[in-house]
Amino acid sequence: MSSTNGGKAKKFDWELITPRISIQNHEGRVHEYELTEIFEIINWLKDKFSDQWFPLANNVELMSNGTEKDGLGTAILNSKPNDITHAQGASYLGVVLQEIGIFEWNHAKRGIEWKIVNPPKTISELQQMLTGKNG
Repeated sequence: MSSTNGGKAKKFDWELITPRISIQNHEGRVHEYELTEIFEIINWLKDKFSDQWFPLANNVELMSNGTEKDGLGTAILNSKPNDITHAQGASYLGVVLQEIGIFEWNHAKRGIEWKIVNPPKTISELQQMLTGKNG
């Protein structure tokens, strides 16, 4: 079992169901991310931020009106434009990527940020990382 990093931490479970990961919180909401999509999100963040910290950036209102700053939520939104609900899963996906060693968390409950510390070089490598730490 995992839990989000925020002050109102939410518990969730995740599993690799190749070719995607499925995340389910304890209210029953499910977020699914294809491995190719996750790989593209990581690379987008790597291109934008290199090894610097980036924010969660998944405010519904700001994403809806196109004013949210670049970060994990906007990276997800870029992969599926107009799917705000999908991008809202950033708080879960970020923790999964943190748990498998790709992201490092700043340990803030507010102002959550991560940085990429161990990016996978291929989708196959990403899958191996996820297999080793199935939530």
